Amino acid sequence: MKHYIRMVSKINDRIGRITSFLVIPMAMITAFEVISRYVFSKPTIWAWDLNIQLFAFLNLLGGGYTLLHKGHVSVDLIRSVLSPKICAIIDLVTSLLFFVGILVLLIGGWIVGWDSWIQRESMSTLWAPPLYPMKLALPVGAFLVLIQGISLFFENLMIVIGKGE
Repeated sequence: MKHYIRMVSKINDRIGRITSFLVIPMAMITAFEVISRYVFSKPTIWAWDLNIQLFAFLNLLGGGYTLLHKGHVSVDLIRSVLSPKICAIIDLVTSLLFFVGILVLLIGGWIVGWDSWIQRESMSTLWAPPLYPMKLALPVGAFLVLIQGISLFFENLMIVIGKGE
């Protein structure tokens, strides 16, 4: 279990750090569009579409990283007065809901993404870039969150049985 936890943590940390660099081209594209539009009165047809796609990749592929670093919303007010073992038990029980939800997202995302790939779907904008890479990022991101969720499940299980922090 510890090997799995380390491996998944390393994967999600690396993917999260790499995808965080998407903020740089997003800021550059936005600045370019603002200057083009308001200084030269020549707006682009591609900047908004490209930023939407980059933002989607940033969010979808960063979910596992966010879960790894406990960046998702939680009710810390209640958890702060409970022992780590009780918190781990609560997390184990509620993880069943997490796994159901993330599996629905993974399977549904795969169906939608694959259908988009088969159709070679594009955005319904003037520039019309391909939409399927963004839609296929959904099941990939859901998978990264799933494996991180399994890792957290193992961590909590080790705390409950007395072999964890």
